[in-house]
Amino acid sequence: MLNTQVHGKEKYQMTNNTNEDKKLVLDSEMAKELVEQWLGKLSAAQQGHYIETEYLNKVHHWLSVLLIILTTGVTAFIFFTPEVKTHEAQIKVYMGIASAIAAALSGIVTFGRFGERANEHRITAGRYGKLRRQLEFLQVTCPNLQDKAEFKGKLKTLRIEWEYVAANAPLTPEKDKFSFIRKFLI
Repeated sequence: MLNTQVHGKEKYQMTNNTNEDKKLVLDSEMAKELVEQWLGKLSAAQQGHYIETEYLNKVHHWLSVLLIILTTGVTAFIFFTPEVKTHEAQIKVYMGIASAIAAALSGIVTFGRFGERANEHRITAGRYGKLRRQLEFLQVTCPNLQDKAEFKGKLKTLRIEWEYVAANAPLTPEKDKFSFIRKFLI
């Protein structure tokens, strides 16, 4: 699909089909603008995945610590005998509740996969960082687009890599749309 757009007084053509790249007319100013936009997007994506990594690591850490404390406490109180028999029933109820919470927390930690998900986001952030650094290098090595064909080829390769990374990236929440539970956790 071929789109023709007018930017200022200059006319350029873009295609969505990678086989028609020869029809792409490269304008230096627009190319610089495009590179700046891409740098901003790559930087934001990288930062978003690092933020998600930190959040998931914190959740994993705190839930795991809470689980350890609860299971250790329940296990220790199995052998506890109160001095006053009237409190024995209360202690059994509390231990039953703590045991149920520990079991539920164990399921949340296991099926939430917070540690694994944090690692996926860390890897994705690293991939976005790699793309950002490649684009910065391209920006520095081709400041005036002396070799437009080489620049187009490198930009195309970068775009294809970016599409691959984005297709395999885990989702991150929108910046200002965190759920109540998410805000409550950490």
